[in-house]
Amino acid sequence: MKLTIRTFSFVVFLSLFAFLYTIFAVYYFQQREKTAIVILKSIQNDMSEMSYVLSKNIKNRKKIKSFRSLMERAVSHNDFVKAIVILDTNNVIFTTDRYYKRAPSKYSLSKSTGLKSYDELLEKLGMETVIRFYEGETPYEFELLFILDHKEIVSYFEENKVNFFISFGLLPLLVLSLIWSLLRHYIMKPMEKLRQYAYYQSMIPKAFGVKELESIRSSMVQTFTRLEAEQKELYEIARTDELSGLANRNALNEFLGRLIADSERAGNEFAFIFLDLDHFKDVNDSLGHQVGDELLKGVASLIHEVLRSNDFVARVGGDEFVIVLQRYSSLIELINIIERIQEHLNIPLVIQTYPIEITSSMGIAFYPKDGEDVISLMQHADIAMYEAKAKGRAQYHFYTEELNAKVQENIALDKSMREALRQKEYVLYYQPKTDIKSGRVIGVEALIRWISPTKGMVSPGVFIPLAEENGFIIELGNWVLEEALNQQARWKAEGLNICVSVNIATQQLMSVDFESRLMKLLEQTNADTSMIDFEITEYLFLEQNQQSLKLLDFIHSLGISISLDDFGTGYSSLSYLKEFPIDHLKIDKAFLDDFDKPKGAVFIETIVKMGQTLGIDVIAEGVEQKEQVEYLQRIGCDAYQGYYCSKPLPADEFEYFYKKYRS
Repeated sequence: MKLTIRTFSFVVFLSLFAFLYTIFAVYYFQQREKTAIVILKSIQNDMSEMSYVLSKNIKNRKKIKSFRSLMERAVSHNDFVKAIVILDTNNVIFTTDRYYKRAPSKYSLSKSTGLKSYDELLEKLGMETVIRFYEGETPYEFELLFILDHKEIVSYFEENKVNFFISFGLLPLLVLSLIWSLLRHYIMKPMEKLRQYAYYQSMIPKAFGVKELESIRSSMVQTFTRLEAEQKELYEIARTDELSGLANRNALNEFLGRLIADSERAGNEFAFIFLDLDHFKDVNDSLGHQVGDELLKGVASLIHEVLRSNDFVARVGGDEFVIVLQRYSSLIELINIIERIQEHLNIPLVIQTYPIEITSSMGIAFYPKDGEDVISLMQHADIAMYEAKAKGRAQYHFYTEELNAKVQENIALDKSMREALRQKEYVLYYQPKTDIKSGRVIGVEALIRWISPTKGMVSPGVFIPLAEENGFIIELGNWVLEEALNQQARWKAEGLNICVSVNIATQQLMSVDFESRLMKLLEQTNADTSMIDFEITEYLFLEQNQQSLKLLDFIHSLGISISLDDFGTGYSSLSYLKEFPIDHLKIDKAFLDDFDKPKGAVFIETIVKMGQTLGIDVIAEGVEQKEQVEYLQRIGCDAYQGYYCSKPLPADEFEYFYKKYRS
C-alpha cells in the first residue's frame, strides 16, 4: 500500500507522539512512586520521633493524656496524618480524634507483600510502632498508631498530577501541535495542492514558501499551461470549420447533445434551421472555387452578425449551414430573426471585384415536435428546406404544412394590422354601463374595432392576441387611449359629460414612457380626468412590486379611476385589492352565464359582498337577460353592461342612444 505525504506525516507524528508520551507516562509513575516513598518515610520519621519522646517521658501509664498537646501538634504539622491513637493491647487508651474509639484491625495496618509505596499510602489505614517505657522497674509496651488522611493524600497527588501534566504533558503537546501545523502549512498542504493540480489541472496554486516545493510548482505550471494551450488548440481545430471559421459538424453534434438533454429536462423547444445557398454551384462553375470559398466566408460572417449571443451556427457541408435558435418568446420573434438572416444575405457581396447576389432557402424543424434527436431534426429540416426550394427558392418553410400555414397567416395578419393603423382603419365603439338601481347610463367602455376595406369587420379576438404577442399592442393601445380621450373631450364640450373607460394593456402600462405620454395626451385633449377610467387586468399583479403600486398611485392622483377587468378569471388575490387603488371590480361574463346555478351564484354574490365590504363598486359584464338584471338588483350589484342594455355602438350612434335613453 502506497502512503500519501499527509498519511506518512500523520503516522510519523503519531509515532513521535506515542513515543514521547510513553516516556512521559514512565517518568510520571516513577516520580509518583518516589513521592509516595518520601511521604511514607516522613510519616515513619514523625512516628519514630513521637515514639522516642513518649518512651522517654512517660512515667505513669495513666497520665498518657497529659501528652495530648504534643500529639495534636504532631497531627496538625503533618498533612497526611489524620489522627494518633495509642493502644494498650486492643484497647484504645488515647486518641486525638474521637472517631477512633476502637482498635483497628491488624490487617488494615499491615503492609501487603509487594505493594508499591503509592498503593500502600492509598490502601493502608495507618502505620504503627511501639512505645516502651518503665513504671518504676516494671516495663510496659503501648502501640502507637498514625492514622493516615487518605483524602489529603489523594488531593495532594491529584494536584501534583495536574501540575505535572501541565508542565510535562500539555506543553509538549502544544509544541507537537505547532510542529504539526508548520508541517501542514509548509509541506503537506502545498504537496496536496500540487497533487490536485497535477490530477485535476484546475486552479493554479499560489507560490510556496519552501524553495524546493516552489521550484516543483513553477515547473508544473509551465508544463501544464503549455499542454493546456496545445490541447485547446487541438480541440478548437477538431470542432471548427477551416474555411468559414464557424463550428463544424462535430461541434454541432456536441452542442445539440447538451441542448437536447437540457431541453428535455426543462420542457423547452428550440428551432433547428437548415440553410442552403441558392445557385451556389453556378458561382463555382462560372467564377471558380476560390471565389466560391470567399463567398462562403462572407456568408458565414453575415449570418454570425445577425444571430444573438445564445444562438448557434455551424457549416456542415459545401454551402450548407445549420442554425439553432432558442429562447424566443414567440413565432413572430423567430420569424423576425429568420427574415433578418435572409435580408442580410440578399445584400450583394463584392468578391475579387465580382458583384455577387446570393439568396438562401431555409427549412425549419422544431424540437421535440419534429424530432427528438440530431438525425431526425436534420432530416426533417432538410425536407423543409427542399420544399422551400421547390416553391421558388429565397424563402423559408416549416416542416409541418399546418404550422407553415399558420406562421404565414400570422405574418400576413401582422403586416395587415400595422398597415391598418397607418390607413386609419381602426375605430372605437362604445358600450354603455348602466346603474342597477336607477337604470341610468353612467358610463361607456371604449372598444376597438378593425373595419378592413377587403376583410370587413375583423374581430378583436383575431388581432388583439397577436398584437399582445408581437408587442404591437403598445402602439395600438396608445392610439386607443388618444382616441378615447379626444372623444371624451368632444362629448364634454357638447354637454355630454360621461365617464369613458379605456382598456390599458399591461405591456402598455409598464412601458417606460407611459406616464409622460399620458400627461402629454391629457394636456393636448383637455379631457376631464374625473370622467376617465382605466381598465386593467390581473396580469399586472403577477409580480406585485413597488413599480406597479407607484404607477397606479400616479394614475389615481390625476383623478382617473381604475377598474379591475375580468375579475376572478386570472391571478385573483385579496392582497392587491388591499394594497392597490382599485375603484371598480368587473365580474366576467363567464360567471353571469351561470347566475341561475348554485355554484355560479356563490361566486357572483361573494364578489359583490367583497366589493361592498371594501368600498369598491362592482360592475357585471355580459348581461343579456332581464332575469340577470333582476338577480343583480337583489344581491346589490352596482352596475352592469351588456347586450340587454346595448351592444357596442359607434360614437354618433351612442350619442343618439344616450339622448333617447335619457328622454
